[in-house]
Amino acid sequence: MTVVESGTLQSRYERISDRLKATWTSHQFVSGAFRHFLGAPLPYEVDFTSIYDQTRELARLVDQSRLVPAIGTISQIDTALSNAAKDLIRADDRISASLLRRFFEKMKKQDDTIIEYLIKFYLYTDAVEGDRRDKLDYLFTRLGEEREALDLRHRIISLVAVLRVAPAPREEVISLIRAVRSMREEIESVAKFDDLTERNLLRDARTFKHRVGDLFFDPDVLLAVIELNVAARNRFLRLYAGEEQRVIEDSAKLMEHGQAIERNFGEANPALVEEFARFREFKERFDSLRAQSNVKHEVVARLKASMSNIVAQLDRGLDVYEEAAPEPPAAFYDETQQSEDVASRFGRNEPLAVFLLRIAAAIDAAGAAASSEELVQSAAVRDLRLESWEVLAYQKLFGRQAPEAEEDNDELWMLYLRAAALRMKVDEEATILATAMAAGVRPESELLAKAKQSLDLAKELDELFGDLLQEAVYYSNRRILHQLYRSRFRLLRGFSGLWLIYDRQS
Repeated sequence: MTVVESGTLQSRYERISDRLKATWTSHQFVSGAFRHFLGAPLPYEVDFTSIYDQTRELARLVDQSRLVPAIGTISQIDTALSNAAKDLIRADDRISASLLRRFFEKMKKQDDTIIEYLIKFYLYTDAVEGDRRDKLDYLFTRLGEEREALDLRHRIISLVAVLRVAPAPREEVISLIRAVRSMREEIESVAKFDDLTERNLLRDARTFKHRVGDLFFDPDVLLAVIELNVAARNRFLRLYAGEEQRVIEDSAKLMEHGQAIERNFGEANPALVEEFARFREFKERFDSLRAQSNVKHEVVARLKASMSNIVAQLDRGLDVYEEAAPEPPAAFYDETQQSEDVASRFGRNEPLAVFLLRIAAAIDAAGAAASSEELVQSAAVRDLRLESWEVLAYQKLFGRQAPEAEEDNDELWMLYLRAAALRMKVDEEATILATAMAAGVRPESELLAKAKQSLDLAKELDELFGDLLQEAVYYSNRRILHQLYRSRFRLLRGFSGLWLIYDRQS
């Protein structure tokens, strides 16, 4: 045997041995996933003992420089590994990328060797597209989380060499790296959780990684992708920390009142019933992932979108009951009269008096000849983000409009207006506290005391909403039920935001 033949044979043996280790690692992963997550028996049988014995025999033949029998044994092992890989790939089809993430997140200690051989299995079998691109994306990122860039680059070069991809033109590689870094910078600049969804940043990044083909496995492109993934995960966690409590409370309230809402509005609005079914599915998945500390952006985004759709369906469902609101009388209240009116209805010691006066001033300034719907769209009222029935509540409370039903009374109108005023107060205080936190300034004790007062008052009003909702099922005017739900949910949203900020400060 010549030196060249000996070197080639040694290289083939090393590759066969590496493939066996990668295939065995994949088998261990698939076995664990089927047993612990899918609760199903393995759909294949592979005689790894026989393959292992053949590999040991191959090592002996290589040491003895017996070229012809070594080549025959290599062919046998290669066929056995290819058949095993086909079985494993079919089983791997039943294991989603999210399940793979859960598998590794449950490992008490990260074992880079397992991750590297699992990567190699996908590369040896050329199973690198579709769902497996997501798996490889996760595995490379997990491998690179705690490594220095230079060491990581050496490991990536070693791993992707298995795929035997032709090197790409350098200009194309540089262009791709710039695109990846641009996506990373855009994600890092996001200030609100909903922007991740509304701007499709995470989805676009995933689509990009799927469409670059084999260029994904260029070592420098992969390094940039890993940096993008780590930045996206950190930004998601940071933004989600401020969103979690709000999502939990809003979804819990919808679950609590879902049957009553469907009973009262479902017949006239079948789309609402369908949306509630989707909402319950997303809520169950969110709760399950949250219990595992494994919440994903896609799940949160779908749950929030479903809750928004339910509110929108409620609005559309009310078209059956909507009638044109009568116009208010042509009269304006001056500031003194407004103060007297508010005091006469809410008392001199009303903690929300300042904000109630803002509501009065905005509605009066918008004009007496406008309907409640037009008033809501006017600049002065729009800035306060009032609902149309809150405007009507003000008009009814001060004799400008007549009640629409027996249950349409002072108690209801005052609750609407106090809830709207408290929303304004809560939003102001939350903004001031958040600004102070961002600047590293400790808020004054007086401001914290006001925030505490707002939180206590919000709990009071929520109890009043709960009491009225118990009775609202029997109301003759079904619009009131919708109005109570929407006003309550809007107040709870503001309450949860302020509570999170206040809790951190106090």
